[in-house]
Amino acid sequence: MKWKTMMTACLAGILAVSVLAGCGSEKKEDAKKPLRVATNATFVPFEFKENDESKEYQGFEMDLLRAVAKEMGRDVEINNIAFSGIIPILQQGDMDIAAAGMTVTKERAQKVNFSAPFYESKLVILTPNESGIDSADAIAGKQVAVQIGTTGAQYAENQGYTVKQFDNNSDVIMELQVGGSPAAILDKPVADYFLTQDGKGKYKVIEIPNTKSEYLAFAFNKKDTGLMKQVNDAMAKLKEKGEFQKLYKKWFNTDMPDLPKSGDDALK
Repeated sequence: MKWKTMMTACLAGILAVSVLAGCGSEKKEDAKKPLRVATNATFVPFEFKENDESKEYQGFEMDLLRAVAKEMGRDVEINNIAFSGIIPILQQGDMDIAAAGMTVTKERAQKVNFSAPFYESKLVILTPNESGIDSADAIAGKQVAVQIGTTGAQYAENQGYTVKQFDNNSDVIMELQVGGSPAAILDKPVADYFLTQDGKGKYKVIEIPNTKSEYLAFAFNKKDTGLMKQVNDAMAKLKEKGEFQKLYKKWFNTDMPDLPKSGDDALK
């Protein structure tokens, strides 16, 4: 009996070691796979394409994502989908990371985890110079263009504005250009970039008073805390090397400000 008991214990131990070894090798295999990235490539200057024929994703967040992946020793596989579908696809586990100019909010933090933020932003109003709109109060009672699922859309609805929603920021801006709506609510970097391009001299940006700063970050499935830590560690290393700051300067022509150390800190 004692011998059988010892043999059983030994076999159990061997089986346990084999299972653990199998788990370890699986994790190593996963670490070699490309990061499956969900984006919505209409958020200039964070993620966009120059034209419909272009295969290359451009922008600050795309450059930062590639630098992070390189630091981690992994490739990236970028998938362009509707912004409103990004959180659901993360929750399903069909994507590893969202790089879509996503604002850190308490509501979203209940569904996904956020990395350390990489940008500080605010909501603004974009309107033609001749619209007669010169303040946030002046858009009351008027139709406002917004992107579905964004903090700008949420703000407009909370204010009781008449809202016209679009799938992406390009369509929001096009709505202004064709005169469909007199104003849009967008993230400040999107509006500012438009003013340096087609909107130069024709449109203006109006800041919305009493709105706090918002932070943009990568998003992850709630269960994937290990990957989030790896991404945070990679970003910290890029900051130490000065590469993060170079990318910031390249896209925004200004020095990188102090940013919260984590997604949780961004919510405080």
